[in-house]
Amino acid sequence: MNFFKGLSARNRRFVVGGGTALIVLLFVFGNTTFLSDAEVAADAPKEFSLTDFAETNLPLIAAEIQAKAIDIALVAEAADKDIVAAGAQYGRDLGNKSFVFAVKTTAKVKSVDENFIVLDVPGASAQDTFNIPIGLALSGNPLRDVTGKITFGDFYDQTQYQDAASALKDLVRSTIIDKLDLKSLPGKTLEIYGAWNNGPLPKTYNIQPTSIVVK
Repeated sequence: MNFFKGLSARNRRFVVGGGTALIVLLFVFGNTTFLSDAEVAADAPKEFSLTDFAETNLPLIAAEIQAKAIDIALVAEAADKDIVAAGAQYGRDLGNKSFVFAVKTTAKVKSVDENFIVLDVPGASAQDTFNIPIGLALSGNPLRDVTGKITFGDFYDQTQYQDAASALKDLVRSTIIDKLDLKSLPGKTLEIYGAWNNGPLPKTYNIQPTSIVVK
């Protein structure tokens, strides 16, 4: 029996087109996964507490820096010559000739302004500048990146990954920097542990601290 017999060409096109659409709908329906409300909730990004993250991780980062830190005078001497070689010897490779280093020093404070505690690091080149950033200069991600144990895959997206670095810096500011009597520091000696990440300014070493002890 010919189903199309007696149908006009227009009606035949309508029937064929409708049948094709039905097949497509059945295919889409058969290949669609339907999630329950519970499954949707489980797949949603989990609530992330920046405070909890920083309070949990900063002590771990500080302990690893304390155990592995290299005198920043040695790091600077190597970095001034060849940052790639210095990174291979002392630091962690972040890619694109960017390296992060666990560093330490015992240095006298030369001066303090709204952005930096400027240090006189023994054994370092007079051409190098060593700072602890305390104002807007407290930037970058060296504390997040220095151990290699905090990775992008630990976070929901790039924004959360960056927020984690900011949370660490905020905790450093509130628990270390804000507790210093900045006006009294010039001329005093500080024992410092922290992290340094090379940047666009050569011979400039900004140490994000995980520990500052006033001697």
